[in-house]
Formats: sequence, structure tokens, C-alpha cells
Amino acid sequence: MPRDAAAGYVNNQREQYEFRFNGIIGPEAKQDEVFERVARNVVMGSIEGFNGTIFAYGQTGSGKTFTITGGPQHYADRGIIPRTISTIFSEVTKRADNQFTVHCSYLEIYNETCFDLLDPEREIKAMEDLPRVHIQEDEEGRVSFRNLTIHRANNEEEALNL
Repeated sequence: MPRDAAAGYVNNQREQYEFRFNGIIGPEAKQDEVFERVARNVVMGSIEGFNGTIFAYGQTGSGKTFTITGGPQHYADRGIIPRTISTIFSEVTKRADNQFTVHCSYLEIYNETCFDLLDPEREIKAMEDLPRVHIQEDEEGRVSFRNLTIHRANNEEEALNL
């Protein structure tokens, strides 16, 4: 209800929105630039113990899958996931004084429904037949995922194969 039509009623609806962003990456950008600008700080933070999320959002055909996974034809077309995996195992190797264990999960949210993309039977099932992943939050704000598989990866090759 617009404010001038409220006729004395309290209008608690937001009438103005403001969205902030850090930058724009144009369509001519290469995968390495996208990784450096979007993902590197998140990945390095995760190695230091901070949670991080890289969220690809957009309409069908806008390039989300290519940005996240990359193209299979050229090494330079590797997306955020393979570059992240490579960076993690490179950093783990450099930090021999620490002990790391790497686990992988891969979640897709489609039409407000979550799917586990690393489900062992994924290759033989249609997306809608995969088990649903349920997001839960406890009283203290901790988020967990029910039915999301977690796979240990001992090296870069194992992680990429997942």
C-alpha cells in the first residue's frame, strides 16, 4: 500500500531498496580473472578457518555452470571449482606445519529445492529423482544440511574426480 494511500494506517512495507555490489565483471573476462576477483579471498579464508560461500545466481543460460565448473576443452577455461581445488591442495602442501583434511560436498538449489550433486547414484538418476537436501538452522543460528553427502579427498585428483 503506497504511503499516501495508507489513510492513517501504519505502513511497514519497504518502499525503497538499495543494493550494493563490489564490481562488475564483463562478458569478455577470462576464467582466471573471475577466480581472482570472486573466489581467491574466499578460498584463502577457508584455509584460515573461515566459512565462505560463492553463490552463482542467474537466469537459465546466463553462464553459471561455465563460471563454476568451466569448459572441458581448454585448461585456461577451468572454472571456480577446479581452480579452488587446485588452490586448496597447493596451499595445504605449502603449510606442512599444519594438518588438513579436505572434504567435498556439492549442492544445487533449483526452484527452492536443494539437490546433492555428489550423490553416488547421480549419474543414473534425473535431477528430480535425487534425494532432497534439507537445510536446517538451530537455535544458535548454526546451519546444517540433512542428506548432503560429504566425501573425503586426499589429493587434487580425487577431489576433481568427485
